[in-house]
Amino acid sequence: MSALNPAFERVTTERLLLRAVRDSDLEVIYRLHADPETSRFDATGALSSMDEARDLLARWLGDWARDGVGYWMVERRDAPGVVVGLGGVRHKEIEGRRVLNLAYRFAPEAWGQGYATEVARAALDLAAKHLSDIPLVAIISPANGPSLRVARRLGLRLERAISYMGSDNGLYVVDAPQDTQSPGRTPPT
Repeated sequence: MSALNPAFERVTTERLLLRAVRDSDLEVIYRLHADPETSRFDATGALSSMDEARDLLARWLGDWARDGVGYWMVERRDAPGVVVGLGGVRHKEIEGRRVLNLAYRFAPEAWGQGYATEVARAALDLAAKHLSDIPLVAIISPANGPSLRVARRLGLRLERAISYMGSDNGLYVVDAPQDTQSPGRTPPT
């Protein structure tokens, strides 16, 4: 078993505290994933039971134990202990390829404040620094305008359409850093 990766375990951004999931997060995971609004674009739909939330939490705790990284619970720095969402990266297999899946989900009262961008930027930066050998992707429904805007703002590009969990989605990718000497290439900012 891997230990938690200290670079990922607890991260602070300008406004947020990002921390590894823990057993005590069961209730907030259920609330975030049982809400039809926060699950509108989720191919699996809203959670319908606490047992489903328990399974999700067990999977995420397993990610941290096995891989040393996983999704974070997101708290505002000015309100420690109050979870407003989750996000980050976790190892996943998509179409037979091991990738880092970038995801973010916030309670409706936290929408429109730029938190998804802030969390995703932190995850992208850490992944580029510590896990650069693993492709980073985001699976986004074409109807999920806010998530598409976050991905594009951070430089992810649509690689192709895919069917994921029975739904049509876009597979967004982070391009590898480009050689600054290559003609016509601009290094990522």
